[in-house]
Amino acid sequence: LFVGIYSMGQLSIVNMLAFGRVMAGGFSWDTLLLEPITFLLWGFVAVTIILWGRGVYCGWLCPFGALQELIHSVAERFKLPTWEFPAMVHERLWAIKYLILILLFGLSLDSMARAATVAEVEPFKTVFGMHFMREWYFTLYALGLLAISAVNSKFYCKYLCPLGAALSFFTRFRIFDWLRRRRECGSPCQTCAAQCQIGAIRPTGEIIENECHYCLECQVIYHDDHRCPPLVEKRKRREKREANAAGMIASGGIEVVDCSGVLGPETPLLKLPPDFAKDTPPIKIHRISEYDKAGPFWAWN
Repeated sequence: LFVGIYSMGQLSIVNMLAFGRVMAGGFSWDTLLLEPITFLLWGFVAVTIILWGRGVYCGWLCPFGALQELIHSVAERFKLPTWEFPAMVHERLWAIKYLILILLFGLSLDSMARAATVAEVEPFKTVFGMHFMREWYFTLYALGLLAISAVNSKFYCKYLCPLGAALSFFTRFRIFDWLRRRRECGSPCQTCAAQCQIGAIRPTGEIIENECHYCLECQVIYHDDHRCPPLVEKRKRREKREANAAGMIASGGIEVVDCSGVLGPETPLLKLPPDFAKDTPPIKIHRISEYDKAGPFWAWN
């Protein structure tokens, strides 16, 4: 929100289309440095998208995405009901933002002015650039998207954002693929899919990297032995073994042997299973030296 409200650094699809025009007409640093904050953000996006994909910006730095997420969190705090599309409808609606991107790209080839007009599908200018101080229909549109985000997390990001659609193409060339999954993911476990605010996990368990915003909730669950069902099962088995062992120790069924003391004839023998190892041998002490008034001498056995 600092980037969007104070620095007015919300990136836009218009920036990307204008950059394409600049590159086509001849590279110029003067043009790129007209807005230093925007230039720095695009530099950050260029690096992170090659390393990890679009999710770093969309999930962690996009001001409008952060505002939607904040509204949704407040709505959850007040226990407002959430509403999500069925999985099949949800994936079909993703196509809308790609169609908007294609339309904008086609218009930009003819006229950037017309493309900029259609790019008002992005509410960024209304929210962060003019702080809702513009025509009523722009304000109503932006407020409507924010209101929907209260019951459908990041509605605009999932279905309407042409910038996210454009960045998803470059996600295919990312270097690292470090979102971990288990073979139980999707069948039978659906815990991560139920928690994914973007709905970027298929019912079969695969993460759709082009749509993922890297909220990392699935990775938190992946390592949590109280939320990840396979880990919960392992933890319960471990706790059961520990409880059984504690009970047998308390009842005398298991003899506790202290092996931390000095070895000697009193050291107890350890009885081991025949298929594991031999029993430990008894400990005998042989005198090999001692001291008298004349000093040490050796007493070899």
